[in-house]
Amino acid sequence: MISLIVNTACMDPMVKGKKQLYANKPYGARAEMLHDIILPYVREQFDEVLVVGAFERGEGYQYIPMPPLFRDRRDALWQRELGARHSRGSILAFSHDDHLLKFELSRPLETDWDILVPRREDRDGNELNNGRLEGYMGGHSLFMTREMWAQVPWTSVNTEWWDVTMTRVWRESGARILWTEGIVHVDLDATIDNSVKLMV
Repeated sequence: MISLIVNTACMDPMVKGKKQLYANKPYGARAEMLHDIILPYVREQFDEVLVVGAFERGEGYQYIPMPPLFRDRRDALWQRELGARHSRGSILAFSHDDHLLKFELSRPLETDWDILVPRREDRDGNELNNGRLEGYMGGHSLFMTREMWAQVPWTSVNTEWWDVTMTRVWRESGARILWTEGIVHVDLDATIDNSVKLMV
């Protein structure tokens, strides 16, 4: 069983008017992306979908409200942790609220990994940074075994730039991190400045 956990603050009135770095639209616009594009797709592809943070109840997914703790990137860690605790899957997929994880449940996943990081693209199919070139786990979307999450919870670190820090903690725990071209996640709100070309 594979559970998808989507972290979001898109309906938090304190942040919905703000614009994220490398984003095209204010944060609140992610609510429409999540409702109209992401959820209709992932509900058909995953065994279980959980949305954690500031959103709304709906059909085909479990909504777990969570008040903001910091109103910055650290909230994603706590939202993912809460979602994992409520999930049932032996494999956990995590995704931000502006990323469409194009995963087909009928296709088998690759083997021999604890953390699987998909290829990241913009809407036009241009490759975006997912951490591979610098050797860190891009936190936008990823798959993780339940055992790995239990060993190293998301709340093991307390920093806004947690993808690099979490990668170090995971590696120290012996995690096998694999970057794959076989699964794609699409950043629906990326700008050209976020291109992987900046990493070379």
